Amino acid sequence: MDGTQVLGPTPERIEEFAQLVLDAVQNKNYALLVSLVVVLAVYVLRKFGGNYIPFFRTDRGGAVLVLAFSLAGAVANALAAGAPLSGGLLLTALQVGLTAAGGFTLIKRILFGGADIAEAEKAGEVAAGRITDKAAAIRVLEALNRKDNL
Repeated sequence: MDGTQVLGPTPERIEEFAQLVLDAVQNKNYALLVSLVVVLAVYVLRKFGGNYIPFFRTDRGGAVLVLAFSLAGAVANALAAGAPLSGGLLLTALQVGLTAAGGFTLIKRILFGGADIAEAEKAGEVAAGRITDKAAAIRVLEALNRKDNL
């Protein structure tokens, strides 16, 4: 959708994704099943809802959707278990949602978006290249200095 390559099963790789769902059901791994439902819901909203709400197709939109579904799922799970709705519950649900959504990546995508991330990664590559070049130059100078001292 946004040019990002995703590793592992996705709804676009239907056979792998369906196998994961089937395995989760057969093994009664309901946490995985709910996670896969969230993945599928976010995928459908981004792919088809993005036609109506273009924000859903952006990095930020995807991150907000994942966070919203994860947060809603955590709150619904706690309420179903009999926990009262409170500030502590919402804070815990936010923590679960951030963890489920890959906290750092989620925050990075919401705050900075795709173009800024790509620019920062490019700047990091340039900086790494410069450091590598300087380190190589220092090694050459040290080698030359050793030969002069012999």
